[in-house]
Amino acid sequence: MKDLLYICNPIAGRGLGKSRLSEVISYYNKAGIMPRVFMTGPDRALSQALSGLSDDSLLVCAGGDGMLNIMLNELCSLGKDIPLGYIPFGTTNDFARSMGLPKKLSELVAASISDKILRMDTGELNGRRFIYVAGFGNFTDISYKTPAFSKNLLGYLAYILEGARSLADIKPFHVSIETEGEKLEGDYVLGLISNSRSVAGMKPPVSSETRLDDGLMELTLIRMPDSLKELRGLLESYITPDHRSELMEFRQGKSFDLTSEKLCWTLDGEFGGCYDRTHISVVPGSFSIKVPEGKADQKI
Repeated sequence: MKDLLYICNPIAGRGLGKSRLSEVISYYNKAGIMPRVFMTGPDRALSQALSGLSDDSLLVCAGGDGMLNIMLNELCSLGKDIPLGYIPFGTTNDFARSMGLPKKLSELVAASISDKILRMDTGELNGRRFIYVAGFGNFTDISYKTPAFSKNLLGYLAYILEGARSLADIKPFHVSIETEGEKLEGDYVLGLISNSRSVAGMKPPVSSETRLDDGLMELTLIRMPDSLKELRGLLESYITPDHRSELMEFRQGKSFDLTSEKLCWTLDGEFGGCYDRTHISVVPGSFSIKVPEGKADQKI
């Protein structure tokens, strides 16, 4: 049987990584593969588990978007370029939505060991890599501040509830942004630099223009509204198909330089550090993902 290292976050989503492990293993067994299972945890060294892999090893990650971010940074720190299979067991699974990965577990397992590979762009923020989104401002910390129990019980609704509680504490951030020879400056309540067709379970306003392998990322800025009522209307419009607003600004670029008071960032749903000067750049074709047969021939 072929050897495969299966990295699993047992508490992602509603604990699906743990509850569906035997089912996953049975699908791999049917494909002639006996996976070696590594369950992540605070006292378990992921880098040690990955260090012995060669570039032709079979590697699969099961968990949420944050787990993907950890895998990307671990592989980069080890200097390994291994195509990654992915089983999305998270709460929102933005990356899987953006990639159009299948929803059936049997099809996900098949895709995770497919010979079809897509090389997509990633981003780098002050030396730390991210797969699909870097965000600052209000609501961006919801995904890692929402208690795990709440996320598991309510799913994505927990994020919305936590956001609603924060409406009374909106804080604008004065930010200067330089990109592609242009300078933007203003008071913003939210900023996203993304390479995804789904962020927090919703389609960004520029999702129709987004390609995951074009060497560009999309900047979305939301200016400070005049009232909380206007802010609520803005947030509600964001989840509608046509959510253009005078309070929103959009740009595409290869790099972004931000100067501000200290901004705290969220990278792929995980805490990404706080900086007063931030440099973000695209790293073209730097992440290899296994996809279903036929998917690699499509534009992404």
